[in-house]
Amino acid sequence: MPMTAPDSPASSASPENGGRDPRLEVAFGVRVAAWWSVCFVAIIVALWLLVRLLNSISLVTITVTVAVMITALLEPAVRFLHRLGVPRALAGILVFVLGIVGLSFLVWFVVTQVTDSSELIQNELQDAAETIRDWLINGPLELKVQDAEKYTTNLGDTLSEHRDTIVNGFLQTANSAIAIISGSVFCLFATLFLMLDDGAIFRWFVRIFPPHTREHVAEGGVAAWKTLTVYMRSLVLLAALNALAMVPVMMIAGMPLVVPLAVLLFLGSLVPLIGVLVAGAVVCLIALVANGITSAIVVGIALVLVVQLFGNLLNPIILGKFVNIHPLAILVTVTAGTLVAGIFGAFVAVPLVAVINNVAHAVRQHHRSLPGNVAEPAGDANGSAGDAAGDADGATRQEA
Repeated sequence: MPMTAPDSPASSASPENGGRDPRLEVAFGVRVAAWWSVCFVAIIVALWLLVRLLNSISLVTITVTVAVMITALLEPAVRFLHRLGVPRALAGILVFVLGIVGLSFLVWFVVTQVTDSSELIQNELQDAAETIRDWLINGPLELKVQDAEKYTTNLGDTLSEHRDTIVNGFLQTANSAIAIISGSVFCLFATLFLMLDDGAIFRWFVRIFPPHTREHVAEGGVAAWKTLTVYMRSLVLLAALNALAMVPVMMIAGMPLVVPLAVLLFLGSLVPLIGVLVAGAVVCLIALVANGITSAIVVGIALVLVVQLFGNLLNPIILGKFVNIHPLAILVTVTAGTLVAGIFGAFVAVPLVAVINNVAHAVRQHHRSLPGNVAEPAGDANGSAGDAAGDADGATRQEA
């Protein structure tokens, strides 16, 4: 049924009985809104089913995702060696071995530091809770003892009492130690195959689609891989810079547990916004217990300056304009990813959104570059103004 305007001649009479068609008595805007609502609900249902499917095979989902992200981090080194004349297979094996050894050493170092210092960090945080409790009671707020303990001491005791439950719940996501080992082996083999692959997997994936859409899929795949490669390089580099820059600050402040706290800052920086906020809060609390309120304020200011300096100056240089997401979108994305898939969801949420955004933009650009389509109008770096005008013009041409 054509969507004609309510006041057009076609909508005034029905060809069957000569009267008004009751379907066209609904306002045109309402019909458009209804179709949009149906499409939106269909998309939400499809996404929900996809999330349920991926969650039902979470071991495969997590291991393949981690393998792809590790490959995106190491694959530029393979290309560099290949340009120097090293055969592709040999370059892939060399980078895989060196990369896995380096990552294994990093994981071992992090685990040992966290394990050896977990009791000390817990005691320091408990002391920080006591310090804050005394300030709430005896400070300018003058809270009641019960209210102060509800926000400090009782909260710390609750976290300490349920620590085993939290750890067990984390381990239950992998079902058993065998699942963790099998997932790790699967991830290593998947990473090796991806490192040795020279685009064969992607070409096979493109051939699945209908012939008239393969060029669009190829353009989207190139944009997705470039986005993921640039993002992973930037993420690890900025996380390392944040942690290393805070080491001399913590040493000058005379804080304990400098190395474990630097490791904590590195891990927290891997999760945009939320991760570094949590890690920074822990660092400031330990500075409060060790050296008092002045040291905590100075360390907090230094941490904010370091994160802002590297985030605003180095991040645009490393990422360019290829991965450009508004901070509010990052916050919403990380929060949604955490609610859906926990820590893993928070880690992959931002690169997933960046990939989807750049793939959509690359497909639109490729479509407009085809003969007979409208060229990309001049606009800003992201082409937002041109996208809207081009989409409207393209829709008009298709209807005509």
